[in-house]
Amino acid sequence: MDDEIERDLVTDHGIETPLTQAVAGELNWSDPDRPLFDRIQRECELWVQRGSRGLPPSLPVLALSVLAATRMASSDGMWKTNFYGRWIQLFGEEPGSYRANKLKHAFQDVAVMWEELDTWLEETGGLYGASTVSTDELYWKIGYPISQALVRGSDRQVLTRFFAATRLGPHNPNEVSGRELLRRLRVWTAGRDRRLSPRLMEELAGAADTGETLIASLVKRLADDWDGTLHEPEREHRRRAVGLRLMVADRGRRLEWLAEACEGIGETRVAVQGGGRAFTLYQEYGDVYGGLESLHPSPQQLAHGIRLEGDDLVLEWAPQDVVLLRMHPHLGEWVSTEYFEPGEQHWILAADSAVAEVRSMVNALGGRTVREAASPAAGWKLFKGVRAVNGGAFARTLDRGGDHAHVLQPQIRHRAALSGGLRIASEYRAGAGVAGHFLRGGAPDLLLPVSDSADGRVEVVLDGRTEKLRADPRVPFPLCLVPLEEGEHQVGTAHSSQVFTLHDGLHEGLPPGTATLGYPCASTARPQLSEAEGLEAAIRGADAPDSIALPRTVLVRSPVLEAVLLNPFGGVREARQQPAPAWMASRLPEDALGPCLEAEVPEGFVWLVYRKSTRWSVRALVAAADIPPPAPSDGDYAWAYAVLSAAQCCKIPIWLDYAAAAEAIAGRRGA
Repeated sequence: MDDEIERDLVTDHGIETPLTQAVAGELNWSDPDRPLFDRIQRECELWVQRGSRGLPPSLPVLALSVLAATRMASSDGMWKTNFYGRWIQLFGEEPGSYRANKLKHAFQDVAVMWEELDTWLEETGGLYGASTVSTDELYWKIGYPISQALVRGSDRQVLTRFFAATRLGPHNPNEVSGRELLRRLRVWTAGRDRRLSPRLMEELAGAADTGETLIASLVKRLADDWDGTLHEPEREHRRRAVGLRLMVADRGRRLEWLAEACEGIGETRVAVQGGGRAFTLYQEYGDVYGGLESLHPSPQQLAHGIRLEGDDLVLEWAPQDVVLLRMHPHLGEWVSTEYFEPGEQHWILAADSAVAEVRSMVNALGGRTVREAASPAAGWKLFKGVRAVNGGAFARTLDRGGDHAHVLQPQIRHRAALSGGLRIASEYRAGAGVAGHFLRGGAPDLLLPVSDSADGRVEVVLDGRTEKLRADPRVPFPLCLVPLEEGEHQVGTAHSSQVFTLHDGLHEGLPPGTATLGYPCASTARPQLSEAEGLEAAIRGADAPDSIALPRTVLVRSPVLEAVLLNPFGGVREARQQPAPAWMASRLPEDALGPCLEAEVPEGFVWLVYRKSTRWSVRALVAAADIPPPAPSDGDYAWAYAVLSAAQCCKIPIWLDYAAAAEAIAGRRGA
């Protein structure tokens, strides 16, 4: 509710009595022994007794309180924080008068009405919309109307784009905290075309980094209620939104756009905003979409952003000068991420304008020397092997700040977690609750949640013993400094903890539960994995001699209709899509064996040309600098036609040379 909405209501519905006058007419000024909002409170009680059917009678009062919040500004002799001054002003009362003081003190009853509205919205299960009623501990009464005055319709559009770009997920499944959302939102709103309304931007800039502020609580509630769609009333809020990721593939030689698949949208079509190229997306291995392979990320897209729109889905890349990347757990490639993980390895892709600052930051982290490499995109550079292993150096680098220091910010956690360590073995027992098995002396680091206490300490529990630590939540606490014996240990806080084991090495006394699984055998091995402890004959692993070299392979993670391998000398070899081995198909669920092409690459072959359902594609199998110039013979027509099938799919100069050679052969045949 604001002045503009109030005018629209009067015009559209023919309302003759202004909102303020309507509410003022219900106030009790005559009986000092009864509350000021007595009539409305009694109506609310009757409404509850009748089963809370229909809308709460308190809505006009609540709307008026929001109207007062929208007028909070430094004018008329009032500070912008003076809510009660605007509340009293709405009723036309003189500040400091008896009636003004009564209006102020009676606002506690209005706060109760806000809480009743919040409860009713929750109980109706979204029938009248999701509740975004929020407040904070300091100003809990006036926080309710202020929370409803901060977010306008334009803000909801921007915030749903923000939730999508930060890959939050519908209803915030990872429980990202309000403070973490504010950190990401500050970075997001620094870009073009991503500004919130002035009032919300002002609140965002002034919000404290510690404590659960009003705006942090509000954004967290909006995130928890977000259903994964864009705020587009004109489209009935039906389009899903996903933030594009940037993938650096082939050890830093190639850039690709990566879009995570949306549940319920297996195949759809999107086009570059403004009537550009269109692409058919289809779900493939790793819960990502295929179909964007021919859309090569350009320096302009990286710097200015790109938006792909369809009837069902919107994909968007927010422009940025520095991109943080981590290894994707399923794809085995470096993919952009939202936060830095201390102790883990990262890559950073930086525009030339940011290279000097990024170089200074990563060098200040200490540890191993970071490698700088050329980027597939002109005007950008790759920093490989970025890690934070020195807690003090990491904290100093973050505290120093800078325009791009946000890429080194770890996630603000609200649960304890373990990271790094010298791991002997992972935990394979389902439901065992063990984070892993580690070498004694190489215990993992403890990632602590943010402290809410005044002294900044976090209460840590280690094997039943409690101690308060003054620790920077951005910096992992090294458990290897604590003398721990072999065996199982539990560490964390009273609200969240992790279990891990320590051992002196790989020997007869392996961690409990490891090396006890295998395939019992007599003359042949059984097909089922089972407990093998105590059995003399069981296959528990294999010893591969150093003389065995794995063949070079190429993998396309999507259905391929036909594919050929090409060498520079006119050689063509068909690459067939191999079925899953019988032993694998019999042990894995059918949906785990996603369609893909995996083929061995013979010596000397440098290109893969393949066709999907809608297009041809080409992929270099070695670095472009290592591909020899084309040298086919005049009669290598199969080679020429294969090259020409994908001649327009790649702009690498050496591929253009191959296309020119193929055109020459095809032209001679036509002559």
